Amino acid sequence: MWMWLNILRPKRGFLMHFASTFRGILVWVIISLWLYRAYGPQVLLLPATFSLLFSLGLYRRYRLIVDTPTSKLSSGAQGYVELQGIAALLEGEYMRGLPELPVTLWLPGYIEDEPFVLTDEQGCCVVNPQSIELVVRPADNHWWWLPAIYPGQVLYALGELCTYGGENLTVNYRQRLLEVLADWKRRPFLLLQQFDTNRNGKLDPDEWSVVQDAAARWVEDDIEEHKATRQTHWLDVDKAGQWCMVTNIPPESLAKRYYGFAWLHGLGWLGTLLWLM
Repeated sequence: MWMWLNILRPKRGFLMHFASTFRGILVWVIISLWLYRAYGPQVLLLPATFSLLFSLGLYRRYRLIVDTPTSKLSSGAQGYVELQGIAALLEGEYMRGLPELPVTLWLPGYIEDEPFVLTDEQGCCVVNPQSIELVVRPADNHWWWLPAIYPGQVLYALGELCTYGGENLTVNYRQRLLEVLADWKRRPFLLLQQFDTNRNGKLDPDEWSVVQDAAARWVEDDIEEHKATRQTHWLDVDKAGQWCMVTNIPPESLAKRYYGFAWLHGLGWLGTLLWLM
């Protein structure tokens, strides 16, 4: 019982998603007729205003899908991007989901916040679903009514792409050098053993200069070693507030859907205003 209630619980972006379905239009018409009969024609301005907001919101989504160029993960693109690729588990992960289902990457009410991987022919990135809207239709190969994401599905994504590690590694060189010197100072016996060349039991100015040079070389080598490690791409919510989402619906179909329902809601708003005049 609780399983089905969790799955049916409203998700992020539920209203906009519901407004872009014929079922949503039907419910909206029924609500408007009930308001008209219960309170008179003037109250229809309320649903008409919501229809206008739905129209503008859906058209904005349509423009973002159509106008954002597709990026490849190897291109080095950062910021707000459009990606297409194959869904997969994180490296080293082999099982996820409910025992009644095959391996599942995302399942409403159960697996909503665990990251998964989006791969294309040139790289891969980790998708953070905690703050991204997921527009998901039921898969063709499992329970026909269950909206879920499975490994191997083709996904389309809009979001903020950040890259950590590799050439994008940012390090405060001076701060790192001070940290290394402070760490070495906590082990004076080793410092004296290695850098006290005249064996007088202390580090003279010339010897301390040698210590600083050695620490600087160590920091430079450490930074280069970290930059040589594999980059990690991460898709997350856009810092500028743009709409971010992941879907298993082909982008062409989703764009047409948003465009069509944006017009329907806009015509509903305009028709209501003309009728009330």
